[in-house]
Amino acid sequence: MPNDKLHVIHPLVVVGAGPVGLTAALAARHHQLPVLIVEAEPEDRTRPGSRATYLFQETLDLLESVADGVTAPITEQANNWESLRTTYSGRQIYFKRFPPCRPGKFGAAISQRESEQVLLKRCHEEGVQFRWKTSVTGVHTTSDRVTLTLDDGSRLHASYVIAADGARSAVRRALGIELDGDRSESSFVIVDVAEDPAAPLERTRSFHYRSPAVDGRNVLMVPFAGGWRIDLECRPDEDVRPWQEEPLLSQWVAAVAGPKYASRISWVSTYRFHRSVALSYTDDHARVLLTGEAAHLFPPFGGGRGLNSGVPDAIFGVEAIAKALSDPASARQIINAVATERRLAGIANRDAASSALVHMEARGRLLRLQQRLAALLARWFRRPGEWLDRAPMGPSRPVSARSRF
Repeated sequence: MPNDKLHVIHPLVVVGAGPVGLTAALAARHHQLPVLIVEAEPEDRTRPGSRATYLFQETLDLLESVADGVTAPITEQANNWESLRTTYSGRQIYFKRFPPCRPGKFGAAISQRESEQVLLKRCHEEGVQFRWKTSVTGVHTTSDRVTLTLDDGSRLHASYVIAADGARSAVRRALGIELDGDRSESSFVIVDVAEDPAAPLERTRSFHYRSPAVDGRNVLMVPFAGGWRIDLECRPDEDVRPWQEEPLLSQWVAAVAGPKYASRISWVSTYRFHRSVALSYTDDHARVLLTGEAAHLFPPFGGGRGLNSGVPDAIFGVEAIAKALSDPASARQIINAVATERRLAGIANRDAASSALVHMEARGRLLRLQQRLAALLARWFRRPGEWLDRAPMGPSRPVSARSRF
């Protein structure tokens, strides 16, 4: 290795310019740290699909804490959900209408593509440096630094690295850190449809158990600014291709959302959702922190915990790095502590999302019977319908500010 004195050692390098990486950069600037983001894709990339479509109010608060005013353009663009609805075999069993409120009071329904653009603009304003179209091909850590090998053969040296490079994280793989978990038995077809501005639907988050519109499959509809995300749960071992191809695609979208939406499909994809957490959120030398999908993979069910967990991963991780830089004697202890804390939060979120997925897939006879009985009792009592509505959203979120997501 060349003489280190000939090389700049960055205090912090962030790998990945998605919303979690951009959040980490804003947190670094909040702590007066210079920061460089390395991103494999070009700046003008096209991000397919809505992806994460809801930011919790607590997530907005965290973003605001490191970049004053950054959430205003997000909430101005976002939708507020107006109501919740749950049906069973086509019959409504639960409905709740929310009172009018200011934008962002309870969160922001907005596609990740739009919120990411707001964060990117703020990063440029804060003087964050970028290296676009640059991939990481190797990672080497020592007791005092990280060396990143890039796809052009050059190297970057950093005191610390935040890995925010997504589900296929090159940094995580280079460090040899495995993910612990499994994935859903069922495949899901995910569709984005653009809203009809002339006659928009009521902004209602709807969950349909055993929907007759799709031959008894489950359907989740979530509104966000400018459109809808529709998740269709297919049966285990079912060939999902017909459901994501014409003519069946337009037919079932029309049956679920309304005929006019068959011609407003903007994106379609298929997933089997992972529910996994990295075995460690840091390397042996406590110089790299994994964040976001580099650290954990959750289904979107169970309360939308992916991005809402990635934001605190980034903010608390950078906070720890700032402390470690100012207190080298305690640096390893500081980084290991935040890595443990965030991994425990990841495990809690994985378990919550898994609970929601188990409820949706309902493989056991007992659970299916409980659901049918709750749907029947919902004719006369509100609580069974409320249980059916809440279950796909997962258990209530923890109350501790430090471990919340």
